[in-house]
Amino acid sequence: MKEYERYRLVRLHSAMAVLAAGMFGLLLFVAGRLPVSPGFYHSIHLALGLAVMVVCWLVAVQGWSVFPHTLSMERLMMGALFFSSGLLFSLHVVLSFASDGVEASPFSLSARLTLAWGLLFLFSRRDEVMERRSGQRWQAFFAAFAYAAVVGLFIHWVAPLWPGDGTSRWPLWWKAGEGIAGLLDAGAALLVWRRWRQGSSRSFLYWLLALWWFALGQWLLMLGGGHALWGQLYEMAGFLYVVRAMYVETVEKPYVELKQHKQQLEMMANALGEGLMMLNRDGRIVWMNPEAGRLLGLDPEEAKGKPLFSFVSLAGPDGSAWDWKRLRRVVKQLKSGEVIRVEEEPFRRHDGVCLPVGYTLAPVMENGALTGLVAVLRDMTEKKEKERLEREREQLDFELSLAANMQRALLQTSSKADLPSYVDISVLSVPARVLSGDFYHFVVHQTSVSACIADVSGKGIPAAMLMTLMKFILDRTVHYGTQPHVYLDLLNRFAYDYTEPSMFVTMFVGNYNEKTHTFSYACAGHEPALWYRAKTKQCVPLHAKGCALGLFPQFSFETKSVVLEPGDFVLLYTDGVTEKRGEEADDDFSVLASMVARVNLDQPAAQIVRDLYEHIKAYHQYAQKDDQTLLLLRRR
Repeated sequence: MKEYERYRLVRLHSAMAVLAAGMFGLLLFVAGRLPVSPGFYHSIHLALGLAVMVVCWLVAVQGWSVFPHTLSMERLMMGALFFSSGLLFSLHVVLSFASDGVEASPFSLSARLTLAWGLLFLFSRRDEVMERRSGQRWQAFFAAFAYAAVVGLFIHWVAPLWPGDGTSRWPLWWKAGEGIAGLLDAGAALLVWRRWRQGSSRSFLYWLLALWWFALGQWLLMLGGGHALWGQLYEMAGFLYVVRAMYVETVEKPYVELKQHKQQLEMMANALGEGLMMLNRDGRIVWMNPEAGRLLGLDPEEAKGKPLFSFVSLAGPDGSAWDWKRLRRVVKQLKSGEVIRVEEEPFRRHDGVCLPVGYTLAPVMENGALTGLVAVLRDMTEKKEKERLEREREQLDFELSLAANMQRALLQTSSKADLPSYVDISVLSVPARVLSGDFYHFVVHQTSVSACIADVSGKGIPAAMLMTLMKFILDRTVHYGTQPHVYLDLLNRFAYDYTEPSMFVTMFVGNYNEKTHTFSYACAGHEPALWYRAKTKQCVPLHAKGCALGLFPQFSFETKSVVLEPGDFVLLYTDGVTEKRGEEADDDFSVLASMVARVNLDQPAAQIVRDLYEHIKAYHQYAQKDDQTLLLLRRR
């Protein structure tokens, strides 16, 4: 129960309790002075007695009928208690009709005492769920009948022996009995209040008011005289609250809980990504969630009670009708209790839309007969699309692997060229993806060897394609001589004419002459080469003027040269070796020079390159974001 509703009920019932107490205080002074004729009092007394008797029997019947469904000990004992009280009240009413009511009074008092101590006992303990056994109701109600019979016989035998005449025989013990009953009812009310505060159901508020009215009524009956009529009216108000409490507990509460459970189930069903649908044995739609309505193209409310076959069909070989032979086999399987699962089947809705649907059909059986069907529908469109994309991805991966193999073959052709013995050359290239945008190339002349390294803008397939084209052009430019700027002029015109405006290439070209030991070089917007001077153990950057290839139709590249001493080497590299994207770093050349200083340079060029790459990986912390290529040319 929500806190607001709980607070509102407490305020309302508190007001009623205060009103009952206020009227009780007023009646203490006024009721004794109000004239009441004996005939009128006797009529009202009998009418109220009949009403109380009816309420007791109603509660007893309710306890008898509800117990098998709840197995609640409290419900069973409550029914038996009101059954015994109803018997005693019935004896009181019968004797009231047969006499002046004085001989019947002990039966009404015994009924009130029975109810008072019985309710006090019931509300003093927690309810328990009993184990289902045969004869439990009969035993409880027989015990209640035996109790009422014993009390009735006791009153019948003892009443004639009591001293005094008919009008003065009962006053003392009558008042004591009514007062005790009122105290017991007040004690039971305190127990009910405690259980309500501990979170019990709303019916306990009505029980609380019922016991409060009972207690005040017993105390008015104890005063006798003109107060007795008002005491019975208070008692009748208490019994009305008992009826209200039993209604809340046995009718309203189960209905509210059932409604809440239904709403929760509908919310769960609506939240599922699968369609749920119930059909009766005739194939008519009983219920479906919104997802099932979407799959079938139906409004769930409008579809209720209509046959499913009129809205949807399985798209068979002709794409328009049910396969009735197969449908009969399905029905036969369902009647045998078999659950049918279909991974995928095309459904054609009444609006003509065809979509792949997987479904599960579960029969609802009752006494071995098929009474309904539960269907779970799954939209397979997304799954099929994922499968298609997966196939395309696998095909693309296969094609990329072929392209990568071709690219590696092209680069290995350069690295395995018949190089002269006067130089020691080694290269290492690691792509960031399957395909690389870095490339390198060697060209052997009569007395010299040329080497170049390049970096194509971007990555992946476009960069790899441009790299392949550039290498093809380089392979066709051997006869143009050994001047590096000549290579760059030719490649720049090609890149400008045949590549996208957004793409460009940076390149560093060098040529080592065996006779003069000079290393001539030109640069097209590439990182400066590192010249290691063995004599001084210094690293010197080799700069040259030039812009990236493909940006302008013509550019005047320059060639510079240095003399290599024995042991000197030139290290060419791409920006992926030293660049840390998104981070502030030192000058790239200084970073590379510090790595070179930590490598044993007395080793062959191949080992130097491998050791240097280990330092590069440590520098990047193994998070490679760009292609990385190293090319080392050393004079022997």
